[in-house]
Amino acid sequence: MTRLKDLQARFQAGIVSGDDAILTDINDNDREDRCTLFGVYRNAYVLRLAEILGHDYELTHVYLGDQAFSDLAQGYIAKHPSDKRNARWFGRYLPEFARETAPFSEHKEVAELAALEKALADAFDAADVQPVTIEELAAIPPEDWANLVFSPHPTAKRLRVTTNAADIWMALKDEAAPPEPMLLPEPQMILVWRQDLTSRFRPLCPEEAMMWAEATKGVRFGVLCELVATFAGEDGADLRAAAYLKNWLDTGSLACVSPDCPQSDLVMGTAH
Repeated sequence: MTRLKDLQARFQAGIVSGDDAILTDINDNDREDRCTLFGVYRNAYVLRLAEILGHDYELTHVYLGDQAFSDLAQGYIAKHPSDKRNARWFGRYLPEFARETAPFSEHKEVAELAALEKALADAFDAADVQPVTIEELAAIPPEDWANLVFSPHPTAKRLRVTTNAADIWMALKDEAAPPEPMLLPEPQMILVWRQDLTSRFRPLCPEEAMMWAEATKGVRFGVLCELVATFAGEDGADLRAAAYLKNWLDTGSLACVSPDCPQSDLVMGTAH
């Protein structure tokens, strides 16, 4: 390694990881010592990373306020130094960090609000695949419907929440005062997806959440209808299953509907 490359590597390590080896190559001046001088670069780097987090988690920032979000960002930066050339991925662990780190871990809605923001951003960046349309489904012979299997659209993702984080997100998005945080009576599944160029989400009722989870595992439509009947009663089960399927088609949440639809590599697990 040349002298210049060695200096560059140690300079980067000094900024990113706090390694002080580079200080031996920096001279004091008449006004400041080398630590203070190099600290300017370190501080600017940290501030830039904090700005990235504030951009990626804009509503979480608004919800917490400047000081609390700064504390969250500083703690995250210390634990998760940037390791990607693309700044888009720097904050990918922030929801987990908020969920596991006091005092934010004491307020579950903070991590779940951040997770919702991340899921919406991920949906926006996901692969662009033409979704299945109702017209395409209608072209399938009725006798084949029982054997239909489904593949979720690459943008579609389930998010499990235990608080009213979705209501908080909607209020903040509308620049309104957020509701008081509260635990939900039961955990709820939210479906996040991209439609056209807009990331969207909607809550799933327990029955639809079950059907979506099973559908994305490759369970056939006939079996899905049986599961719906078992879940909430046989009366109207086929109609309920058809209504859920129509919702998925209307929102562009499916990439394939076919008797021989390939099993997707993007089977939707539960995001936290």
